[in-house]
Amino acid sequence: MKECLIRNLCDGPRDYPLSDGSSIYLGSKSHSTGIARIQTENISDALRLAESKGLLSIEEIPDEEASE
Repeated sequence: MKECLIRNLCDGPRDYPLSDGSSIYLGSKSHSTGIARIQTENISDALRLAESKGLLSIEEIPDEEASE
């Protein structure tokens, strides 16, 4: 399964819903909890909207790293 890294680009923490009904908490950008690893299929419209507004970044993990 493909995975993505979600990085908070904001100074404050944020919560985002995922497409499977759960949610993720992202701490501030300077904290280690500001990065989350999720399956690509769980990326919600809310995450895409936040990315388009520059609030977070979504980076696909190459297959060789995702299988480790």
